[in-house]
Amino acid sequence: MPVSSVPESELSCRYIGLVCGSNICCSQDGSDRYSQSCSHSHQPPWLEIIVKNEPTVYIAAAAVSLAETVSVSEAIAEGLVPPTHQELGFERIAVSNEQSGPEMAAQAARSAIAHSELDSSDIGLVLHASHWFQGLDLWPSAAYVANESVGAHPFALDVQQQSLGGLGAMRLASSYLRSGFAQAALVTTGDRYASPGIDRWNTLDNIIFGDAGTAVVLSTDSGFARIVSFAVGADNSLERVTRGTTDFAPAPGMRRPVPVPERTQQFFTLPEAPAAWGQYEKGLFACHDQALSEAGAGPKDIRHAVVPFLHRGGGLTENFEILGYTEEQSLWSYGRTVGHLGAGDQAAGLAHLRENGRLASGDLVMLVGAGIGFNFAAAVLEIL
Repeated sequence: MPVSSVPESELSCRYIGLVCGSNICCSQDGSDRYSQSCSHSHQPPWLEIIVKNEPTVYIAAAAVSLAETVSVSEAIAEGLVPPTHQELGFERIAVSNEQSGPEMAAQAARSAIAHSELDSSDIGLVLHASHWFQGLDLWPSAAYVANESVGAHPFALDVQQQSLGGLGAMRLASSYLRSGFAQAALVTTGDRYASPGIDRWNTLDNIIFGDAGTAVVLSTDSGFARIVSFAVGADNSLERVTRGTTDFAPAPGMRRPVPVPERTQQFFTLPEAPAAWGQYEKGLFACHDQALSEAGAGPKDIRHAVVPFLHRGGGLTENFEILGYTEEQSLWSYGRTVGHLGAGDQAAGLAHLRENGRLASGDLVMLVGAGIGFNFAAAVLEIL
């Protein structure tokens, strides 16, 4: 059966699953493969043609606009850092005294576009992810970032999924490009964790927030890396971890700084709390392992693993270790000098590797993240 005669209802399934007879064989990342779990011994004659016609998505450029960093030891001396966060292992934190998240994102975007060597007219989608307040209420930060970097023409949307926003937006953008809606897309992040709205030093366990903007340009034409696999997952029953038993407020900023530690403590008094960590690990591991499996790789094959910039310290098991990576494979040596950049850790880490000449042809790079809620994503890139 030629592709042109395949029912549209079946063609529309190819990015979430490939039709095999009356069953759907899931390929969750939209990659050039079909599920090995299918029990059928045959394939429709048009199946392979559809797979071959799906475009490869490349990373054309990555950039980070980082605020000036301050010494954690000096912040401790000033009484800014509570005892719970003094021994996490962070050395310096990026702190913006003026620039907002969207401004830093636009700056990173302009740099990434210039390095991509693409014409800005080719960029048909801009997704801007943020974790915190963008400088104004009731204002489209994505439109600002798009206009300040690409121009007036691209379709621009804000993406909200906490620390997973940037990597999640990359997943959405890659699907958009695979679907043929544009040749290139821009994904940005940007946050400034300024007081009194938030206490960067004491909001979440194992985290000190840093200020930065990041940008990644994706293209179906060319780039320095290609997306080999991209897996996503979720357990939305965990959204209460940072809501606790707190009532919904009528407006933002009713309490400052935002009382996340209090709400988290409320959650841990609830009956479902003991099972939460196990649920989180299950979701993260499943997503991470799926990305590795679809790339035909294992942790030892990964040259660099860009995991969220958080750290427990004190000899406790770290996030990169539970995923099977060494500290040398991780970018903790970089993360400890900037802080957790909200939705931008993965993009910032990739830009850092690229800018410092730490990527070689054939290297596999793992990008993995999680956002409170919880949602998960993992991508394997091959450096070209």
